[in-house]
Amino acid sequence: MIGEPDGLHQSKLAAAILAACIVQTLNESDPTFEPRFSARLRREYEKYRNNSDADPVHVLEVIHWTRELLKGWNPVPEQGKRFANEEFEVVTQPSV
Repeated sequence: MIGEPDGLHQSKLAAAILAACIVQTLNESDPTFEPRFSARLRREYEKYRNNSDADPVHVLEVIHWTRELLKGWNPVPEQGKRFANEEFEVVTQPSV
């Protein structure tokens, strides 16, 4: 998000990374975990996007980033590298 404080951006990024790491670790012992988590994440995203009285932009951003880390989705080529991939690059500053 343009103009947001660096600390807020870093906190949201850290939350998304932690969630992705936890999900990937749990998925190692239960291969059904990540698909179930992703489905629930999608439902929560829609819930906050459609039913929030307050501005849900920060919640939606963390959910979206977590989903991107897990799936490797990228809007340009439509599929990027997953977070666990050693070639994955984390963007540490908001894009302008």
